[in-house]
Amino acid sequence: METLVEAVNKGKNNKKSHCFPPMNRDHRRIIHDLAQVYGLESISYDSEPKRNVVVTAVRGKSVCPPTTLTSVIERETQTRPPPQIPHHRHQADKAPGSSTLQKIVKEAVIDYFDVQD
Repeated sequence: METLVEAVNKGKNNKKSHCFPPMNRDHRRIIHDLAQVYGLESISYDSEPKRNVVVTAVRGKSVCPPTTLTSVIERETQTRPPPQIPHHRHQADKAPGSSTLQKIVKEAVIDYFDVQD
């Protein structure tokens, strides 16, 4: 689509079209949505399974967006560092004057291997 827009803006013709090969409804929807971003006219022709999309660039109306789809995809697929693990401390550990009861009460540890008959 970028090439089509550049060709119509640099060439002698006021309009230039491109016919995409037959594709399913979901893929045609993507073409129509992208055509809207570029300011292209898009029309579907024929019946299933030969239905295809023709996009037309018009000088003065069609423009290339400032961000390309490829750069967005590359940015989104880059590996990101994992989020930081928060360090939680109990309020009893922080407070210097916390009660002795809070320090004594701890989670019971269960030993599953301590078998008594």
